[in-house]
Amino acid sequence: MKTNPIPLVVLYLYVHEQGEAFDYPQARARSSAERIACRYLECAVAQAASLRLRQAECDIVLATNITDRRLLGPKGVALLETLETLGTEILPTTYRHRPGDGSATYVSSRYVLDAILTATEGQPDDRQIWLTDLDVVWVDPQKAFASAPPSDQVGCMVCRYSPDWDVPGFGARGRTRRDIGRLVLEMGGTEALPEWIGGELLTGTPQTLRDLVATSERLDAELAARGVYLPTEEQILSLAGGSGQVHFIDMSSTIRRIQTGPRHHAPPVENPLSLGLWHLPSEKGLSLRRTAQDMVRGRQERVRVEMLDPVQMGRRFKVAGTGPARQLKDDLWLARQRVTEQIRTRLAARSS
Repeated sequence: MKTNPIPLVVLYLYVHEQGEAFDYPQARARSSAERIACRYLECAVAQAASLRLRQAECDIVLATNITDRRLLGPKGVALLETLETLGTEILPTTYRHRPGDGSATYVSSRYVLDAILTATEGQPDDRQIWLTDLDVVWVDPQKAFASAPPSDQVGCMVCRYSPDWDVPGFGARGRTRRDIGRLVLEMGGTEALPEWIGGELLTGTPQTLRDLVATSERLDAELAARGVYLPTEEQILSLAGGSGQVHFIDMSSTIRRIQTGPRHHAPPVENPLSLGLWHLPSEKGLSLRRTAQDMVRGRQERVRVEMLDPVQMGRRFKVAGTGPARQLKDDLWLARQRVTEQIRTRLAARSS
């Protein structure tokens, strides 16, 4: 009896070259390529831990352009080594699908297209490939894998943005849902307000995902001929879906973006413990970072105990079960991290 191959989880990280302009408003790290890379590697370690410590039946790869890990400094090297101890294979991937207009904001967002091509190469036709943003954790891998879409569809997270919402950092640049709808109509489509396809999750079979990349390339070429550019992966994916050239299926019952902390105004997500994955953009500098530190420092058993209990996992990642006492504890932890970083920066400046 033939059995399907186990899923492949693809993490992807583009590390910026010396002097390359970039801006990631939610990274909460000082703007150097090394610091940004380490912040996202911390997220990768936390995500890999959420799979491996629960013994999820899957393979994990990190698609990245890192060729000399020493350039990431001792912290980056330690994070990469921790990823490897968690059974993550490093997959060399060159960035070829850059924004056509040279945008610096979220400049690496289209790197997912290159990750698709390298990760799907040589894979069995029926293998399910899961590409996730780094700031995602798996609360119930088995449930998530069981929700895989049919082979001719691409699973994604549809974002319920207003028609005139634009990606933060770009300003009024004509790339809202309404603007993309106008492009759809100009291309002969009928969807005036296409769904916004988030890049937090893309899942499908190898050929379906490669077809998605080919469609994105065709659309980019057609838009470039008009002098129009869509710099982020979400925008080009939304155009591909709105024009009917890619069949997306919404997996919001499996993954949701969950805003945490006291400063956001997003509506609460109902019953987050019932989901398969959490996207935690506000936790890059806190719980994801703290989890990575625990893993690097050999505190795996502590993390494992919490990963195996959804309630404790909800507390660790500030998704549920937190209160004023926890907020105070987190604020103190962040303050200690800032002081430690300031001391290290000053010491490094003196020694240089």
